[in-house]
Amino acid sequence: MEDHQSFESSKGQQVYRLLTLLNELKWKIQHHIRNNPNYQWISLTIAYLFLTLESSKMQAKESHFSKQVTDARHIFFGIPEHAPEELRVVSVGCERCLPEYIVDRQTFPQHTTEVENLGFTIFDFVMEGEGSLILNGKPYRLKPGSIFSYGRGIPHRIENSAKKPMLKYFLVCAHDSAMRPFGALGSKPFGLFKIRSLGEIMELFELILSNANLESEHGVEICNSLAKALILKISEKSNGLTQSESRSWDTYHRTLCYMRRNYFTIKSIEQLADEVNVDAAYLSRIFRRFHKDTPYRFLIRLKMGHAASLLLNSGKMVKNVAFELGFENPFHFSRTFKSVYGISPENFVKERQQENQSNPIQ
Repeated sequence: MEDHQSFESSKGQQVYRLLTLLNELKWKIQHHIRNNPNYQWISLTIAYLFLTLESSKMQAKESHFSKQVTDARHIFFGIPEHAPEELRVVSVGCERCLPEYIVDRQTFPQHTTEVENLGFTIFDFVMEGEGSLILNGKPYRLKPGSIFSYGRGIPHRIENSAKKPMLKYFLVCAHDSAMRPFGALGSKPFGLFKIRSLGEIMELFELILSNANLESEHGVEICNSLAKALILKISEKSNGLTQSESRSWDTYHRTLCYMRRNYFTIKSIEQLADEVNVDAAYLSRIFRRFHKDTPYRFLIRLKMGHAASLLLNSGKMVKNVAFELGFENPFHFSRTFKSVYGISPENFVKERQQENQSNPIQ
């Protein structure tokens, strides 16, 4: 997230207010006045306004996120112009910290101070790597499974380990400062928590990222609901590990990281178990304990997620994607894909193409 610079609140709020109004107008045009003789002219005008405002939006977005990262996926919804009655997602992302990554701030966000009763809560979740944190003067060590939260006015310094760079997710939420939307985390919502089930937390972050489509009529509302679910899950899973559990958890996390990096070459759980030097039955047990799923199902979701991306973005045929992911039989690949997405690869691509065609104004 933001290192030192911030964008001007008033300008940012005006841009996002206009983008919101244009989005609402766009949907009304698409669904109610398609037969109007001025439809094409109105559509072109709105498209031009979107391009102009998107330029300002990009400047705001760039100042909100850290430049000391790589492999970053960032979504910026914008700052509310007034304190929302319910939880609102401001930004969400996943990023791998560069060795020199250091964030040292007295507050965050540094803008929107003139918005009355506008509060913020930020969550950072360490998936891989190590680092250090000083939160409100108290030092902590960051390891996989660490998740920490803070709000505006809370000094914090986040430093990456050069030898073991962190891969972390983050979520920035806005809410009325008088509310306690994070009551599920107890009387002290700001601090460091240790998460037992990394997979479940990671998947919720990924769901927010995958649904963060500002062109969707309900995308923002879905993300807001998922953010609430994420906070409840953090509360549920933020229990410390006993000493006897730590070795199993370390094996689970080491395997999870290996799978994320090598899923396209793994053909069986037995092969995976050999690669991480554990027994296959033991691997299945610790996955059910910490992930609430089997290693096979997690492997399949990783592969099918990559397959979906290839089908939508590369233009490759289904059989070519199947072979690329190690499936010798395209029919087996199609059945596996359907078990994850509920439809065949061909219909998956058709539905996405139809969705894009039904939304001609970009």
